[in-house]
Amino acid sequence: MCVVTVPLGIPARVTCVLAVGCLLGSRAAQAFPITDPDNPSIVSNAPTPSESDLRNQLQMHSGFGAAAAGGGWTFTPTISGEEIWTDNILNTKNNRRWDLLTIAVPSIAITGDTPNAQVQFQYGPQFRLAARTPQENSITNQLSGTGLFTIVPDEFYVDARAIAGAAPLNGGYGGVGLGVNPNFGTLGTTGTSGLSNQNQIQTNSFSVSPYWLHRFGDTGTAKVGYQFGESIYSQGGNSYVPLFFPTGTQSSYTVTNEGVAQFETGERFAPFRDLVAGDARLGTGNFQGNSYEYTFLNKLGYLVNREIEVFGELGYEDLQYSGTPTTHVNDVIWGVGTTWTPNPDSQVTVGFGHRYGENNVQFNGWYALTARTRITGSYTTGLQTDLLGVQGQLDLTSLDSLGQTVNSQTGAPTFIGTGGFGAQSGLYRIKSFTAGASTVFARDQLSIYLQVSQTTTLAAAPVSAVIPSGIIAPPVGSTNNARTAYATWTHQISDDLLLSTSGSFTINHYTTTGNQQSLAIGVGMSYLISQTLAARLSYAFFDRLVPTQGTTVNNQSYYQNLVLLGLTKQF
Repeated sequence: MCVVTVPLGIPARVTCVLAVGCLLGSRAAQAFPITDPDNPSIVSNAPTPSESDLRNQLQMHSGFGAAAAGGGWTFTPTISGEEIWTDNILNTKNNRRWDLLTIAVPSIAITGDTPNAQVQFQYGPQFRLAARTPQENSITNQLSGTGLFTIVPDEFYVDARAIAGAAPLNGGYGGVGLGVNPNFGTLGTTGTSGLSNQNQIQTNSFSVSPYWLHRFGDTGTAKVGYQFGESIYSQGGNSYVPLFFPTGTQSSYTVTNEGVAQFETGERFAPFRDLVAGDARLGTGNFQGNSYEYTFLNKLGYLVNREIEVFGELGYEDLQYSGTPTTHVNDVIWGVGTTWTPNPDSQVTVGFGHRYGENNVQFNGWYALTARTRITGSYTTGLQTDLLGVQGQLDLTSLDSLGQTVNSQTGAPTFIGTGGFGAQSGLYRIKSFTAGASTVFARDQLSIYLQVSQTTTLAAAPVSAVIPSGIIAPPVGSTNNARTAYATWTHQISDDLLLSTSGSFTINHYTTTGNQQSLAIGVGMSYLISQTLAARLSYAFFDRLVPTQGTTVNNQSYYQNLVLLGLTKQF
C-alpha cells in the first residue's frame, strides 16, 4: 500500500576532494545521530595541520584557532565589530535606500578534547543597528556546536548538537549561505547581514541523545537510545532575542521524541552480518501539527571477499503526518544492493529498493583515489517538512576544525536548510542531488558545489498552523525545482593575509510563480594584525530576478551592493 491521503484531517597534506554521485536519502525522514564511538566522524580522524598549512591560517582567523595547540579544554572569547555600507537596505526594486549598518558579535568558542568529552561549540548573538532605517535593527541568535560525552566508558553516552542562525527566506542566496549561516565575523564575506529583516528567517535546531552502546565480544553490538529534538522558525522583525524555545510574534516549531533500538552481529557470524533495527518517532508542534513514524528493518549482508558485501533488507513502515489532507504511508520496506570497500578511506554502496511508498535508487559513496584525492556523493529522497528536514540534516553533521558544517561520513560540506528553495510550509516529497569539488594546496583552497532538488507538495499545513510571514505555501500536488551552483576560493597571499571569494547562481521553478533567478558574488580579504587581532574588508553583490506577474514572493526583483570593514579580537 502506498501513500494514502485523508481529506481534511580536510587533511593536513595537499588534498583534492571531488564530490559527485547519489545517495539514497532514507535519512530525509529519520533522525538520531549517525555517528557514535563505534562509527566516528571522518573529521575525528583528520590530522592536525602544520604551522605552514593553509588550514592552520584559516584556524587562526576562526574562533577555533586557539584549540590547535592540543587536547584539554580551550575557551576563546571573541568580539567582532563591522561597518557595512549597502545601497539597498530594504532589498526592493524601487525606492532603493542606502544605509550604514553597525554589526557587533560578542562570542565564545569552546573546544573540549578529553577522554570523556569531545566538544566543539561557538555561540555569539549578532546585534545589528541601521543608521537611517530603524526598522532594520535586529538581534540574531547564532550558534553551532556538537558534543559527545562519555558517562560510563564503553557503555553509556550522550550526544548533543545545535545550530542557529539567520537563513535567507527565499532561495538562491548561495553567496550568503545555502542554509542556516552563523556569521561570527571571522572571514571576509558578509553572510546574511546585508539582507533585510523581511528577507531572512531565524532558524534554530538542537537535539540531545542519550544512548546505551554495548559490545558483546565478537557476537555483536547493541544500541538503545532516545532523542529529544526541537527545530524553530521565527521572524517578526527579529527585534527580540531568539532562544531555543518558541518566542516572538511569529514562531513555528516542531518537537520530536524518538527511540531507537538495534543489534548488529559481529565477527562470530562472519561472513554474514545482520542488522536488526527499530525506530519510533513522535512529532508535535504548530508548524505541521502531529506526526508519527514507526519503522522496523532487518538488513542481512554477506561478505563475498575483503572488499565486496552484498545485502538484502526487508522491513515495514507506518508513517502519518498531519496536514490538509492527512498523509499516511503504511507499507513494506525492501531493498537489495552491494557495498564495495576497497580501502579504509573508501566505501561505495549501490542498490535499489522501496521506501516511503515508492521505489528509489540507492547510492552512497566516498572514495579515496589517492592520499590526496577523495570522491563523495549524495542523493536524498523522502517525506519531510522544512523543520523535520533541518533536524535530520543536523544529525548527519559534524564540525570541522574551522567550525564549518560537514557530512560526518564523507567530510563534504553540509548546508543545513532548504537549499535553493528557501523556506516553505507543508509536507512534501523531496529528491535532491548534490555534487561538489574541493581542492586544497599549500596556499589555495577551491570548492565547487552543485545542488539539484525537487519537491512535490503532498499536504498543506494544518489550518491551526503558525507560519511566519513570507514562507511560501506551494499548492498540494505542485512540483517545484531548484538548481544551485556555488563556488568558493581562498588564497593565502602571505602568512597573515587571506583572500576569500564566493559566488552562486540559482534557477528556481515554482508552479505558481514560474522561473526565478538569483546571483550572489562576494570577495573579501582578512589580515592578521597579531595572533589575536584580525581586520577584514569585503564586497558583495546580489541580484534577484523574480517574475512580476502572478507572484506572491516578497521583495520580487532587486539588486544590492555591500561593502564591509571589520575587526575581530580574540582574548
